[in-house]
Amino acid sequence: PIKKEDLDLFLMIGDNVYGDSEEEDLKELKSAYKSQRKNFQKLDLDFPFEAIWDDHDYGMNDAGADYPHKEKSKELFLNFWNVSPEDIRRSREGLYFDLMHNVNDKNLQIIFLDTRTFRDSLMPSPNIGQKGKERYIPNTDSSLTILGDDQWEWLREKIDQKVDFRIIVSSIQVLPIGHGWESWNNLPYERKKLIKIIDKASLNETLVISGDRHRGGIYKVKTGSGKVISEVTSSSLNSSFPNEEEYGPLRVGKTFIEENYGVIIVDSNDNDMFVGIKNINGEIVRNITISN
Repeated sequence: PIKKEDLDLFLMIGDNVYGDSEEEDLKELKSAYKSQRKNFQKLDLDFPFEAIWDDHDYGMNDAGADYPHKEKSKELFLNFWNVSPEDIRRSREGLYFDLMHNVNDKNLQIIFLDTRTFRDSLMPSPNIGQKGKERYIPNTDSSLTILGDDQWEWLREKIDQKVDFRIIVSSIQVLPIGHGWESWNNLPYERKKLIKIIDKASLNETLVISGDRHRGGIYKVKTGSGKVISEVTSSSLNSSFPNEEEYGPLRVGKTFIEENYGVIIVDSNDNDMFVGIKNINGEIVRNITISN
């Protein structure tokens, strides 16, 4: 079904391989990439990719800035995704970057955030497994960071740019506040900071896309000045498992827990982006329209 979509670009937004590696040789991660290369060759995919990592292609489950082998895992990532030797990601810390696409004289900006390289440690839940506190609880220490100083400064500059459409890619969920798994709500000061920066931008509506959760869903919040941030989570392409519904005060409708993928269609005539979550047969199971 994905190959039939006639896509211009496919975004791999994290956990693109599972290669958790404790040792410096990154044996498991190298093996995962080797298998994935064979998979891609078998599938004969005929569209371009852009990618960012999450924890399992970063190198360790839920890992952040303290993961000791991140420079080596970064090199594996850049080589697998054929990132040019001249690309800025080769010479600066982290993998964050952005793209600008012209769609019928309208500018589409895609911002890829690195939520791993600079992220401070999370606060473990005192009640592991309890609903809403499954693994972590929010840490209100405002000195802690997800993006790090340089990436925050870069992001402010990018969001200041005037564009017609903006997509922010975050491997972990940004808006949801109802669960205790990894999300921006683990460091709520950082989450509020991101929302405020988006609020100051020129666009009335901004789209965030995320993965990680092995469930798809749509979330929405209105900023202080009345702008709308919509988040669409698409996860997972090939690894679903039964899950109870979770508390989701910002969620629109129910989550979708079977295999799924996301499709974004930019309509420059109406200044709209149609965003759909599709099941394994290519049928739309959730959708939202972003208008500016």
